[in-house]
Amino acid sequence: MPKDIAMPAVRIFNRYFVHGASDPGRVREINEDAMLLNAETGLCLLADGMGGHGRGDVASQRTVAEVERLVGRHLPVAPASNGSTWLGRWLKRPSRADNALPARQLDVLADIVREANRALYLSNREHGAVDGTGSGTTLVGCRLLPGMDRMQIFHVGDSRLYRWRGEALQALTADHSLYRQWHDGGQIGRQPPANQLYQAIGPNPAIEPEMQLVEIAPGDGFLMCSDGLTGMLEEAEIAAILSGLAPANLAAKTQALIDAANAAGGKDNITVVLICQ
Repeated sequence: MPKDIAMPAVRIFNRYFVHGASDPGRVREINEDAMLLNAETGLCLLADGMGGHGRGDVASQRTVAEVERLVGRHLPVAPASNGSTWLGRWLKRPSRADNALPARQLDVLADIVREANRALYLSNREHGAVDGTGSGTTLVGCRLLPGMDRMQIFHVGDSRLYRWRGEALQALTADHSLYRQWHDGGQIGRQPPANQLYQAIGPNPAIEPEMQLVEIAPGDGFLMCSDGLTGMLEEAEIAAILSGLAPANLAAKTQALIDAANAAGGKDNITVVLICQ
């Protein structure tokens, strides 16, 4: 990914407004984050490459591309064999079976994330890396659904997805970090580093992505971000910037979050994706 990038705001299924931007921060020379916003499939992805393991920028870009490819193959919003479309069926008169489909699709999405991990892991092995080493990346993603007030969410690592509802910020993902395990387990023993992950895409042959199906209420917004944001700003600071989030100020809010993280030190790459109705 270039040193900094702002993607044009996109409108998904004529309902959701999405904007993303990425910045290298004040310390890192290379931006190892990657993101994707696909208006046709409703897929939004964010990956934070693990530079300490070598070529994190390649790992994040490759993973985002592989997940997009597999979603396009296995979960297309495309014409069906009878001439109708998934989009048309959902928008017109969703049946009981259609309404149950998003939950069933979570298993397919989980397999897609596992396959992306397998592809990067095998590439690492081909380059001589042993288990636990090689390039790696976090991954957080969501898939917006046409004609349905629901969102599919998946993640591996410590890139996060938040819901913005009623001027309050709520984390919908939990970091796959040793620090979180230590914190949630009663803070017994020595505190581990905040950014030490127990699973990520690439270094190991097996992962268990966390999958969710989330209801979307009128007025809900969503924030996806790398830890270059959350490592620099407290959640209360993020919430203060998001106050008054609306489609008209989506790009400005995205940039304001990046600017605040840089003002606080900018010690890592910063990537932000905002979604609102």
